[in-house]
Amino acid sequence: MTGLLAGIAAVTVPLVLLASVYGQVRRPGALAAALRAHRVFPRRLAGALAATVIVAEAAAGAGGAASLLLWLDGPMRAVSGAAAVLLALYALYGTYVSRTRQGVPCGCAGDGTPMTGWVAGRAAALSALALAGALHGLPAGSTAYEMFIAVAAGLGFAVILWTLPRALFMERRTAG
Repeated sequence: MTGLLAGIAAVTVPLVLLASVYGQVRRPGALAAALRAHRVFPRRLAGALAATVIVAEAAAGAGGAASLLLWLDGPMRAVSGAAAVLLALYALYGTYVSRTRQGVPCGCAGDGTPMTGWVAGRAAALSALALAGALHGLPAGSTAYEMFIAVAAGLGFAVILWTLPRALFMERRTAG
């Protein structure tokens, strides 16, 4: 069972991080604007902090994807550990902002989703997945069928975790 979870993590975490980077590149400045709206850091640091976050996501996402494609267990564990820390920081930050600043944008992937507990929960879930990947590494001795299931489940988790905060916001907005 831990092999399946590690396989899911090896697919989900890099995919979500790379999708986030893609969104940030498509909408440059959105994260810096969101960070300014959060009013947690000095406004003058928003651009540099946003750039640092995007580079960290790109490094973790690309490192995870490369480690998976080349089937490199040690690098996958290291990248997963770094991603777990980054995503745990996102979860803590998201929790703080969602409790202290209502209606501010998340800045996630450059979209306009508001910062809510669902955004923080998504980061926490991704952090837990990344931690499982760091602790277990790539699944060893898996059959082709087991790997297919892990990849399919990883893709499914990525889509669910990626869309959940936005979908819940859209549902709440249309219901209210």
